[in-house]
Amino acid sequence: MSNKIASKRYAVALFDTAQNEQLDALLADAQSLYQSIQENPELDTLLKSPLTQNELKASILMKIIEGAPSQKIIGGLINALKKNKRLNLFAGILQDFQDVLYEKRGYQKAKVTTAHDIDEATKTNIQELLNNQYGSKLNLEFQINKSLLGGMTVVIGSKMIDLSIATQVSKFTNNVKGDI
Repeated sequence: MSNKIASKRYAVALFDTAQNEQLDALLADAQSLYQSIQENPELDTLLKSPLTQNELKASILMKIIEGAPSQKIIGGLINALKKNKRLNLFAGILQDFQDVLYEKRGYQKAKVTTAHDIDEATKTNIQELLNNQYGSKLNLEFQINKSLLGGMTVVIGSKMIDLSIATQVSKFTNNVKGDI
């Protein structure tokens, strides 16, 4: 079974384990943990390494979640992953859990990619614009891709809106080549 399929199954099980009133705290903790793992390459490497013992991985993760509102639920997940020797999936499960929760709540995932980091006011403006256009049930994920040169791309479901400078330059170049 592929890691992506396994992490999705664990994410669904994590969703099913939590009570409805615990979901918001669990979501906040999952987002915080996932961001911490992404910002700390050493931790990410340690969790994915087959050379690191599961007991060490589990004890490090337990220390990290200490005092978190959803410590009991995430601790149960860590223990299940340790028992099944699948702690390498932890970050993927956290990411998939967010997707599962938003999907169950009726949100549609939208990915906004910009050439440079944008401030919160711009993110809010983009959110409002897309909510007006596509409805208020959008879960926006912002990414950076410097190859866009400028502008942005937005992917909502199977629809893509490409407002990047790289695409405009490419279209212009193709038009000029066609005229020659």
